[in-house]
Amino acid sequence: MTRDTLTHAAALSGLGLAAGLVGALAMSGSQKAEMAITGRKPSDTPAKAVEEVTGTDVQDPTAEQSLSTAGHLAFGTALGLGLAAMEKVPEPARTIAFFAAAWGAGTSLITGLGLSDPPTKWDRTQLATDLGHHAVYAASAATAFYGLRRLAKV
Repeated sequence: MTRDTLTHAAALSGLGLAAGLVGALAMSGSQKAEMAITGRKPSDTPAKAVEEVTGTDVQDPTAEQSLSTAGHLAFGTALGLGLAAMEKVPEPARTIAFFAAAWGAGTSLITGLGLSDPPTKWDRTQLATDLGHHAVYAASAATAFYGLRRLAKV
């Protein structure tokens, strides 16, 4: 690899991470709005996933909610690298593929860790809610990636 190729890859990776964070924050906002409307309680699944992967067990509910938020933001930020990896895929195909990859990665993780039934066993409301929040994530992250890339001229 040439130095220019590495510089380009590093710049795209940084933009992807920033876009992933934007998407994760947008998804958090959509979840808070949905919970306010439906009365649904915040999920502890992100905290449980972190605990499972790290071999820890957080007992304090406030700390567990903080861990859920941190885990959600970290995972969403990292997924933004997928946008950088798909830099040559034209829109809207990139956003659609990113949505599918992000939703699949999240559901595979929680299912694989035994924290959730597979989506095929979810009720319609749960499935629609989860897909909707991930659509907000993917659209926000992809829009941020596009805009950041234009600003950075990468």
